[in-house]
Amino acid sequence: MLSKSKLFLMFISLSFLGIFSFSVKVSADTISTQTITNQTNNEQKEQNQSKSDISDNSSSDNNQTVNSNKNKDNSQSHKSINTDKKQKKAPKITYLKKKGSGKIYQTHYRFSKTLTSKKSSAKNWYKKQISYSKITKTNKGTFVKTKYGWLNKKAFNQFLLTKNKINYKMKIVRNAKLYNLPAHTNEARKIGTSKKLHLKNKWVYVNMIAHTNLHAVYYRFKHQGKNYWILGKNIKYNLKSLEGNKKSLERIIKIGEKMIGHSKYDEKSRHFDCSSFMNYLFTKAGHHLGSTTFSQCYNGKPVNYKNKKRGDLIFFDDKDDGHLAHVGMYLGKGLFLHDSPYTDNGGVGVSSLQDKFWNSRNSKYLSVHYPDGIVRRIM
Repeated sequence: MLSKSKLFLMFISLSFLGIFSFSVKVSADTISTQTITNQTNNEQKEQNQSKSDISDNSSSDNNQTVNSNKNKDNSQSHKSINTDKKQKKAPKITYLKKKGSGKIYQTHYRFSKTLTSKKSSAKNWYKKQISYSKITKTNKGTFVKTKYGWLNKKAFNQFLLTKNKINYKMKIVRNAKLYNLPAHTNEARKIGTSKKLHLKNKWVYVNMIAHTNLHAVYYRFKHQGKNYWILGKNIKYNLKSLEGNKKSLERIIKIGEKMIGHSKYDEKSRHFDCSSFMNYLFTKAGHHLGSTTFSQCYNGKPVNYKNKKRGDLIFFDDKDDGHLAHVGMYLGKGLFLHDSPYTDNGGVGVSSLQDKFWNSRNSKYLSVHYPDGIVRRIM
C-alpha cells in the first residue's frame, strides 16, 4: 500500500502536467488567431491601396477636364473682351434730326472733319450763330455736322460765371420749370414743374445761386429732400419783412419795388441805368442826386460800410480799378434794389450781397462788381 505522502506527490505532478498542456494549447490558439488577423489586415490594406489608386487616377482625370474647361472659358472670355473693345472703338451713329442752328458759347470744344480726325479751334465763334445739317449721337457724345466739321453739341450750352451758397426764404410766384442744374448748362435736364409739385405761391428756403454767361440767374431750393433749380424771375425775395418806419423812405422804396420786372435794362428801350434810377426815386422825396454814379457819391453823409441801413446808397467798383461803376439802394438783410442787366429780371430788380457775382474781388469776369466801401445816407 502506498503511503499518503506518495499519493499526494503523484496528485500534484499530474495536476501540473494538465495545467502545462492547457497553457500550451492556449498559446498555440492565440498564435494562430494572430496570424489569421494579420493576414486579413494585410488583405484589407491591399484592397484600400488599390481603391485609393483608382480614386487618385479618377480625380486627376477630373482635374484635367476641369482645367481644360477653364482654359476654354478663359480663352472665350478674352475673345469676348477683345470683341467688346473692338465694338467700343467703332463709333455707333444714331441720326436724331437733320437741320438746325445755334450760338456757340463753350469755345474749348473743337471742329473736326471726322469723328476721329484732328480738331481745329472754335475760339473765334463765341456767341456767333452757326447752322448744322445733321445731329448724330455716338458713344463719345452728341455731335452736329457744320460746314467747318463736326462739333460737340455741348458747345451750344451755357456755362456758369459764378455759383455760391446763400440763405434766404423766397416765394415761387408762377408756374415754372424745375431743373437738376441751371438750365441750358451741361448735363442739365428738366425734372419737374412748380405746378406739379404744388409750389406756386409757396415759400421755400433757397440755398444756392448761380449766374450763367448769358446773365440768367438761377436759384436752388430743397423740397422733400430733393434739390431743384428755378429761373430767378419765377421766384422773389421776402421784401415785406424788411419794411421800416420812415414813411417818406418807404414810399420811394415802394415805387421802386413796383417797377421790378417791368423796366428792362435794354439799350434800345430802357428807362434808366443804375444812377438815373436812384435819382428818379430820391427826387420823389425831394432829393436830387445827379445823373451819374460819380456825382451821387458826394450826396448825403458818409457811413461806414458795416453800419449801412435801409435806404442808404451802396456804390460798387469794377475790378479794383478805382472807378465807381454801379450804385444801388440797400434794403436790409444783405439785399439791395438797383437797375442792372444782371438782375433776375434783366433790369430793375433785387440782388443779394451774399451773391458772389456782386461781392467778389477775385472774380475773373469783368462784369462782376464788388462793394467799394462807399455808403452815403441821403434820408
